[in-house]
Amino acid sequence: MYVVIEYTPGYMPEDDDPFTTDDYAEAVMKLNEAADGYREDPDGNFTVTYGLASRDNLAAVLVTDNDKSHDLGRVIEIVEEEDPS
Repeated sequence: MYVVIEYTPGYMPEDDDPFTTDDYAEAVMKLNEAADGYREDPDGNFTVTYGLASRDNLAAVLVTDNDKSHDLGRVIEIVEEEDPS
C-alpha cells in the first residue's frame, strides 16, 4: 500500500484519512495534484521542488512559501504502509 501524506516538517500530518492506493503510479498522480494546487494558487507565491525522495525512497516534493522568511515548508511524500488485512 502506498500512502500520500502532507505535513509541515517537525509536525504530525493533519490528515486523519490520507490517500491510500495499491498503485504507485496513482499515488504519484495524487502527489502531483497536491503539488499543482500550490504551484497554481493565484493568491500564493509558492515554489515546488520536485525530485526529492520520501523516507521510503519514493517520490516527494517540498513546497515553500516565498512570502515568508522563516517558512518550514510543506512536504508531500509517498510512503509504504503494510496492508492491515
